[in-house]
Amino acid sequence: MEEIRYIFKYVKDLLSHTEETWKRLRDPELPAARTEYMLRNYYWPMMGVCAICIFLLHGNGIMLHSKLAYDAPFSLEYGMKGAVSFILGYAAGPTLATLLIRELFCRFTQSELNKERLEIFVYYSMSIVMLFDLFCSFLPTLTFLSFIGLYVIYIVWLGSSELMEVADKQQRFFIVVAVVAIYCSPLLIQYILRLIER
Repeated sequence: MEEIRYIFKYVKDLLSHTEETWKRLRDPELPAARTEYMLRNYYWPMMGVCAICIFLLHGNGIMLHSKLAYDAPFSLEYGMKGAVSFILGYAAGPTLATLLIRELFCRFTQSELNKERLEIFVYYSMSIVMLFDLFCSFLPTLTFLSFIGLYVIYIVWLGSSELMEVADKQQRFFIVVAVVAIYCSPLLIQYILRLIER
């Protein structure tokens, strides 16, 4: 039950009080600012709930982009494929995104990033991408809803200064690298899984 309250609190704070939330997460004494605590109480439980929803949506044929009717019989195979792809994408995605940001940003700007802060930044940002992905999956025919994912750019922009404390002259480059890495890492992993599946 504590995890559910934690998820609601930080999702609400990241969406409505983004700047204050990033500032709070700078405090190393705050449990939510420690990677292990945040993963155990926020990211993994949230990913589990989302994966169950994806399993149900895939199994019912809603997300297949095929001619199957929405009231088609439940398919365990499609449900499992969708859930496993989602889990692997969002489990390995933050690690890949963190690696890309560190390699690209640090190499090109010759500056250092705090490793734990970067992990916290990526996991919290990617949790919002995960949430938007799930939301859009419930209404697959309303493709314009995918634009709500652009809100992540705002979250990353505030996080770059408030949490990561990136210098002003490097901020634009950091935002571009971070947004691309956070958005594309889960998609890249899911794409590779689809290629292997064939």
